[in-house]
Amino acid sequence: MTRSATRSTPRWLPMGIAAAAAALILAACGGSADTSSTDTSEGTTPAALTAVIAAPSGIAFYPPIVAQAQGYFDGAIDLTVEAADGSGAGMQQLLSGQADICICSPGPALKAVEEGADLVSVYTLYQSDVFALQTTADSGVTTAEDLRGKVIGVDSVGAGAESWLVPLMSAQGLEAGVDYEILATGPGAAPLTAFERGEIQAYAAAFIDTAVLRLRGAELVQVELPGSEIFFDAIYVMKREYVEANPGVIQALGRGSAMATVFGGANPSAVLDIIGAQYPDEIADMPFAEALLAETQSLYALPPSADGQWGYSVPDRHDALIAAFVSQGYLTQPVDSDFFDNEFVPEYNEFDSASLS
Repeated sequence: MTRSATRSTPRWLPMGIAAAAAALILAACGGSADTSSTDTSEGTTPAALTAVIAAPSGIAFYPPIVAQAQGYFDGAIDLTVEAADGSGAGMQQLLSGQADICICSPGPALKAVEEGADLVSVYTLYQSDVFALQTTADSGVTTAEDLRGKVIGVDSVGAGAESWLVPLMSAQGLEAGVDYEILATGPGAAPLTAFERGEIQAYAAAFIDTAVLRLRGAELVQVELPGSEIFFDAIYVMKREYVEANPGVIQALGRGSAMATVFGGANPSAVLDIIGAQYPDEIADMPFAEALLAETQSLYALPPSADGQWGYSVPDRHDALIAAFVSQGYLTQPVDSDFFDNEFVPEYNEFDSASLS
């Protein structure tokens, strides 16, 4: 069973995370969103904010959690982090006032803007896509063309990985069900068995699935798919009215997140200690937690066009992303790209990275 390259649901909306991360449930932190205007540049009390993340994993979204624990918000923000069941659910919490920040995929946010919501993305966290096409080191597969007549595995038919894969392969002249087949292998270690049996020659996977396979000893090689370089994922979405009224809060939010990202890159064990102190279930399987953290940190790596600036949204990439949504029929027309706002990025990066090593 395959799907057309044209669809109403974007390929990264499910993020491919929730099922594989079911054991990594964040405890609900409680509290309600505080949308009052609080600009810490005037020396007022910390802004009590609620951020909702799009999957139940503190490891996968550690910067705001670590920033709160380490005091990197510098007294400007008192942040509560809660988990939603996907980006769409997280966006609904933001729109309804149950959250102040949605750390989620761009798709649902852009759709909400098209429908009239006045939102803005103030920080780009995942600078690359959550999905990748993986093969084994001895497969001989190096390009999409090498998969003509072959079988590509996905965790389940109709989920995020397949919706990501099909249009990218189609752009290379390879149609699902005609030039290659798609096989649902199941999640976890199941794809490894499918590789060993010769049932699949490649596997389209979210980063959490890749972490599982590497932990099981798989030697994976990524197959580059032209066009996938435009994709990025988790962004910080907020209501524009709040952002404009509280620039000091936004600067503190971005700077703290950037500092936590740098700290985490230099101190991965400390990140797991912080996450584990709050959510012990996440580190119950420490080898998996370490593997997931390593895969997550690869998503934070800045592209050259970001010029070393944490939180930066690359204009060419977000313009291409919007165009892809339109071509897929998810958006009826292009959304103004000023949704992706780099105004505060210079302030985000005003800290001494060396002091965080």
